Amino acid sequence: MSTDQVSLERLPNHAPVAVVTGAARRVGREIALAMARRGLGVVVHHGTSDVEADAVVRQIEKNGGRAIAVSADLRNPRNAALKVFAAARELGTVRVLINSAAVFQDRALPWIDPYHCNVHLSVNLMAPLFLAQQLVANLPADDPAHIINILDWRAERPGKDHLVYTASKAALASVTRSLAQQLAPRIFVNGIAPGAILPPEDRLNWHTQRAIDSIPLKRTGSPRDVCDAIDFLLDSRFITGEILHVSGGEGL
Repeated sequence: MSTDQVSLERLPNHAPVAVVTGAARRVGREIALAMARRGLGVVVHHGTSDVEADAVVRQIEKNGGRAIAVSADLRNPRNAALKVFAAARELGTVRVLINSAAVFQDRALPWIDPYHCNVHLSVNLMAPLFLAQQLVANLPADDPAHIINILDWRAERPGKDHLVYTASKAALASVTRSLAQQLAPRIFVNGIAPGAILPPEDRLNWHTQRAIDSIPLKRTGSPRDVCDAIDFLLDSRFITGEILHVSGGEGL
């Protein structure tokens, strides 16, 4: 059976599961809840946000869904990927991987050091790569799956700020397109490049006004906008290797 004849809902013998990294808070939390609304079991990955992750699991279970929280340090990407997928077996088979976790720090060139680089590359690039590796290794033959990497519009239009962060996201965009070719036809690999969705908690007013001034649509987005884009890609039968901008035109 070809992948265009198979949907996630038509595989009753294997309970479909979504892994969402960085799912305890902010946009990742909303993505996890959206995956539960699709009827998927959800692995709520987090680093150290135990209380918040448990709250997401309880919310999903309250609504009749299935979820588990898994703490794994993406700074050790291979070990984290193994841990996440070992835990996922409790729920079923992972058919959706959404790499949402990210490190987002800004340092000017004189203050960049190896640790700063390693953390960004480990979390933002290597973790999605090793998680994709585990998805492939654990996916039953001929079953379809989706990998969606959360990028950033800056990955394709870098500016002067967030040098290492932007480089790591640009590398992930490249990986997204390469994996789309390598894993076709049964595994769809796409990226979403958000713009100003949720402002940094320590820069709420400044960030929001600055973002609105630079966005053609003259407003910031919401986590729902990202979730809608994910739903669109999961429902698609003929889209892979694409990076969908959810930015209100920011960066044009």
